[in-house]
Amino acid sequence: MLFRSEGKWWARGDRSRGHNGLDLRFYETGSGEARTLSEETKIPLLQTGRIIKIIPDFIGHSIFAGHERRDDGRRLLTIYGHMNPAAAIGNAKLAGGCAIGRLAAGKGPVPPHLHLSIALVPAGISLEALSWETLDAAAGVIFMDPEQLI
Repeated sequence: MLFRSEGKWWARGDRSRGHNGLDLRFYETGSGEARTLSEETKIPLLQTGRIIKIIPDFIGHSIFAGHERRDDGRRLLTIYGHMNPAAAIGNAKLAGGCAIGRLAAGKGPVPPHLHLSIALVPAGISLEALSWETLDAAAGVIFMDPEQLI
């Protein structure tokens, strides 16, 4: 599913608001063969950062990674949804490319996939309060299109 899409790719109907990330379900091999991501798929951290929070989501867990703080005080977050976190990643500073977990099994009509969000978060939002609900409702949070950044 693309950033800001309003439809559901796994079922009929629309979302209550535009999608705040990018859902990745398939990939292409070097020889052009299409493959499906599975529960065995390891997911890497996009860039060096610190794992700041892991919370349950409706399929598995969401992993919040904090990156550099900008001059305006906002923090860059990458958020990886529908994961089984790797052991001992909590509050760890990790290099970009380091595996942070595997995809969680699908649930009902929703197959295994990675939900990837990238957001700029104002300094006033505490790390302890981070959740999808907080980010969707808080003033000043800017979700960015992951497809334009990866």
